[in-house]
Amino acid sequence: MGHQSGDTPPDEFAHSNRLRLAIHTLSAPRKYLRPWYIAYLLLGTVTAGVLPVLLPLTIESLSHRLATVAYVMGAYNLGLLTSPLWGALAERLKLYRQLFVWSFLLTALAIAAVPVLHEFWGWMASAFAIGAGSGGAATLATLLVIDFAPRTEWESRIGWLQSFNACGQVVGLLMAAPFSSGRWTGGLWMAAAILAPAMLVGGMGLPPSRAARQPNADPHDVHTHLNIRALSIFPKLDLASGVAAHIYRLNWQGLRQVRQAIGTPFGRFLLSWFMLALAVAALFSYFPLMLANSYGIAVDFSARIYAMAAALSIGLYVLTSHLASRYGASRLYRAGLTLRIGGFALLWAPFLTLMEGKDGTVLGMAGFVLIVVAWPLLSVSGTELAARLTPFSEGAAVGRLNAALALATAIGTIISGPLVHHWGYGIIPLTALAGLVVSLLLAAEGEPKRQ
Repeated sequence: MGHQSGDTPPDEFAHSNRLRLAIHTLSAPRKYLRPWYIAYLLLGTVTAGVLPVLLPLTIESLSHRLATVAYVMGAYNLGLLTSPLWGALAERLKLYRQLFVWSFLLTALAIAAVPVLHEFWGWMASAFAIGAGSGGAATLATLLVIDFAPRTEWESRIGWLQSFNACGQVVGLLMAAPFSSGRWTGGLWMAAAILAPAMLVGGMGLPPSRAARQPNADPHDVHTHLNIRALSIFPKLDLASGVAAHIYRLNWQGLRQVRQAIGTPFGRFLLSWFMLALAVAALFSYFPLMLANSYGIAVDFSARIYAMAAALSIGLYVLTSHLASRYGASRLYRAGLTLRIGGFALLWAPFLTLMEGKDGTVLGMAGFVLIVVAWPLLSVSGTELAARLTPFSEGAAVGRLNAALALATAIGTIISGPLVHHWGYGIIPLTALAGLVVSLLLAAEGEPKRQ
């Protein structure tokens, strides 16, 4: 797509700097890597790999109620919303290192408690604590970069940090597979044990707890301003729901002003993003149970499918960042929504046609993989659209984006419980399709003008 001659030099300059930064980041890992990144990898192994598979299975086996699964997964997502509290405490008390280690301890204890509890409120409290602990660890990991590294190194360090988490997710999904055939309790205790070495390496290579914040770089330096697209290259820490838990601030003060955005392109996009998260929340709460009962896909095999899709997604983040530059974030966002609509249509087809056997299995696998691999397109383009469309600062826009994602996921997960209980798993792709179509229509209305 052509550009006006007056715009070409700045565009080429920005693209050239991003490319040089990416090459420099990949060629100089020793400068940007720290031993405590291993703790973040182990956190991803547990909370983005093992738990999405084993936690729903464990709760269903203990409670014998599908609705309870949704409530417990919803409690986890609500726990993630405590992330800003960890960031505020760390910056106020200067206890970065201690809080980082304590967050792992809280997560490990809460995971280990799930199999020994036999009451609904006990599972809810444990799930909330898992979300709070893992969200706190991810928040503090980001702060350990933001508050102690020079601003010119933020992009590179966070890119490496998130890539560690992405690799951890793939490993965790593969580790969950052998435990998915009835040994769920052992799998959860293994997950808790994995976090023990994370606590040991979590303080290695960190600055002193009360070290001063790094001075700001030259505000006119092209690398001083946090590049939204670069931050989105690598996957964010999430349970399968897709809640971004690496957030260190959700900007609640800005959320109170969100009514100013109503009727603007940013407001329509924010509503589209909310509907996207609301639509898919149920699937990622039930996916191991749904794939097994509705499509005949064994749980251990579904974990391996998810691992394959997650591994593929790591490369897609890098590709997507280049596609966003070339074709525009809005077009890429709509493409991601269309992919997810196609994925849920494949999941719905066996319910609609009463298809069974091998054909239903193939459709189930294909639909699920499409839904997972669409996330890089949505994550990269959505973050950039928020920054481009916002009438506020970029930081406030991304804060609202992440808060909308977390709230919609929590709401969607909780309300999916009674829906699945009364209408079965077929209600999940049907309601998801309805929500995604609304999201796509809103995205079309919020098309920003390209320069």
